[in-house]
Parts: sequence; C-alpha cells; structure tokens
Amino acid sequence: MSTLSTSPDEAVGERATGRLFGLSDAVFAIAMTLLALNLSVPSLGDHPSEGALRHALAEQGPHYLAFLLSFYVTSVYWRRHHAEMRSVRVSHPALVRCTMILLLAVSALPFVANLLGTYGGQAGIVLAVYAGVNVVAVGALLLIRYVVRHHRLSKDPGPRPESLELWFDFAALLLAVPSGFLFPGHGVIALIALLLVSGRAGWFMTRLRRRRRDSARSPSSGAGPHGRSGG
Repeated sequence: MSTLSTSPDEAVGERATGRLFGLSDAVFAIAMTLLALNLSVPSLGDHPSEGALRHALAEQGPHYLAFLLSFYVTSVYWRRHHAEMRSVRVSHPALVRCTMILLLAVSALPFVANLLGTYGGQAGIVLAVYAGVNVVAVGALLLIRYVVRHHRLSKDPGPRPESLELWFDFAALLLAVPSGFLFPGHGVIALIALLLVSGRAGWFMTRLRRRRRDSARSPSSGAGPHGRSGG
C-alpha cells in the first residue's frame, strides 16, 4: 500500500542528489561564464579608424568561433545531464564519481577553448587536446546513463530513444582527435563538420527509434478479428 511519507533513507538520498545537482549546475554556469573571458576588446587607442577596427575584430575571429563552439557543446552537456538527473531520486557513489569526471572536463573547457582560439589553426595537437577533453565529457555522460540504469536510481530506468545521440557525438569527437594532424590549418572546420553530421544523424535515429517505440506501444486501430480493417 502506498504512503505519502518519506523514509529517512529516501530523504537523505534526495538531499544528496539535490546537492550533486546543485554543484553540477554551478560548475556549468561558471564554466559558461568563463568562456566569455577569453574574448578581449582590441586595443587600438582612443580614435581607431573603422578599417583598423574591422581588421582587429577579424583577427579575433578564431576566438569568437572557439567561444561559440564551446558555449554550444557546454550547453548540450548541461541539457543532457539535466535530462538524465531530473528523474534520479537516490544518489550512489558511482554516480558521484562519474559526475565529478564530467565536471572536470567541463571546468577545463574554458582553457582548451582559449587554446583552440589562439593556436587551433597552427598545431594539430591543439585540436586533439580540445576534442580529447570533450571525449571525456561525453564519456562521463554515457557512464552516468549506465550507472543510473544499472543501479536503478531513476523512476524511469527504461531505454531512451535519444541515447544514440551521445554515441554519435562520442564517435565524432574521437574522429576529431586526429583531424588536426590530417587537415593542417583546417582542423576546427573538420571538427564542426563532424559535430554537424553527428548531430543530424543522432536526431534522425532518435526520431526513428521514438516512432518505432510509439508504434509498438499503441494498439492497432480499426483492425478486425483477422487483422483487416473493418467496414
């Protein structure tokens, strides 16, 4: 028989989960704010010409691109972590460890974004480092998803159609690691192209799996006793 009361163990678990959720949101917010600190106003004196200002802003283009890319991937990580954690009611040491790995990668993103904006078009190792940090972040999200289902920490432990999105991103980021060496000077473009392809592929597969799941759950309508439409 169900009851409205909450056991002490459940209350402790909810408080632990809430603290973990709050810490995660704080780290994400700080990391997204620090990304903007890599953007600097050109120093051109008191009365710069329009041409000089355009040239100076164009020189900062790689930093703007690195900022936009990093802000986007950070927001995606936050959205997916939020979607995974919102149904979790009990914490677990494995969940805490995986979350710390995710927050480690997220807190490093402002540094690697600055590195990418400064030297991304010059050295392949820079793109490898940037993609590697993101591989760790996506890998941590996959581990969090596994831990939540393996330890039954969620009210909805079943498979989700959007689970393939993370795997597509994981594969794209792994391929991006050698891109800086294979395409000198164009590694950032290769990274963006890989993320666009993985995003569209993940969206398509998620939509396909969701349709299959919904069609499997919904009973066939208008079917007669022999599987034919009536009328």
